[in-house]
Amino acid sequence: NLVRSKSEALIDMILYTNKIPFRYECALRLGDLTIYPDYTIMHPKTGKIIYWEHFGMMDVPTYSDNAFNKLKQFSYYGIIPGINLITTYETKQHPIDSGKIMQLVTTYFSL
Repeated sequence: NLVRSKSEALIDMILYTNKIPFRYECALRLGDLTIYPDYTIMHPKTGKIIYWEHFGMMDVPTYSDNAFNKLKQFSYYGIIPGINLITTYETKQHPIDSGKIMQLVTTYFSL
């Protein structure tokens, strides 16, 4: 899949290789607003939808402001981090790695 960053490519690859069904940047209607979560994932055992947002430039002030506004929108519509929203973060000095991504995939999808 074509994705926007190296980190999103890692997430994409790990979901795919673990046979977890997902769509990348699929439109999601929240009231009058349409947003595009990085990943819309169907839990392979329960069929429940889980979203995954990767925030990759948290050291950029306007980016982090937008990230937190997006999280507020999600929460307002019942999409809650740790429940049905996976969130990952990174900065230039603190990149995410495949081990952390695999840990989250294992935790959320009981691999």
